[in-house]
Amino acid sequence: MFSPSGQKIIEVAKDCLFPIFCLDCGKEGEWICPDCFGKMDLRGVFCCPVCHRPNGSGTCCAICQPQSCLDKAMAIAVYQEENSVGRLIKALKYNYAEDALAAFAKMIDGFLIHQLGVLSEVDLIVPVPLHRRRLVERGFNQARLLADILGQKIGRPVVEWLQRERYTMQQAKLSREERRANVHQAFANGDFKADAVLLADDVFTTGATMQECARVLKSSGVKKVIGFSVARG
Repeated sequence: MFSPSGQKIIEVAKDCLFPIFCLDCGKEGEWICPDCFGKMDLRGVFCCPVCHRPNGSGTCCAICQPQSCLDKAMAIAVYQEENSVGRLIKALKYNYAEDALAAFAKMIDGFLIHQLGVLSEVDLIVPVPLHRRRLVERGFNQARLLADILGQKIGRPVVEWLQRERYTMQQAKLSREERRANVHQAFANGDFKADAVLLADDVFTTGATMQECARVLKSSGVKKVIGFSVARG
């Protein structure tokens, strides 16, 4: 353990050796500077988890309900590879920039201010798991890190109920149908007791991963599963 003064020295040295620049405007100091952060739309993205039609609540529409294990899906912001949100996720996920979590915490704060009480029905938070091999490769599970921040903000426990049993290809490299096949039966079963679970991940694109996780949770006793992601593609 470092003393507070020792930790401060380390932080100063890190800032000098590895300066951070705003992913939007390039200004030195933060991953997303205050000016650029103020331009971000953090009101939330609420669409049916299957057909992706906006509906204001994220609930699965009546036509899609037979195809969905997710009851709702919501995200903080729209995902594009080259927008600030996309770059921030890439910095955390692939460049091991764990200090980017401070920017995600600010995004979650902004979302919760706009959507006060939207997660009040949630009993607990379950992060989408990584296979142990990928966890060793990456060093952390970004979904767990984000779930921990969210849990602190809304006062709900984070429980790792799911395990990834099968090592799968990265979803970003696959088509919609390939994504579904890639994660089919990739997650371990259990015996879970909860009325409403928030399933947390960094990005929701086709929803294949979250749907498979939700299927396992519901088949194991959970009544309602709500998908939550930082961004939605």
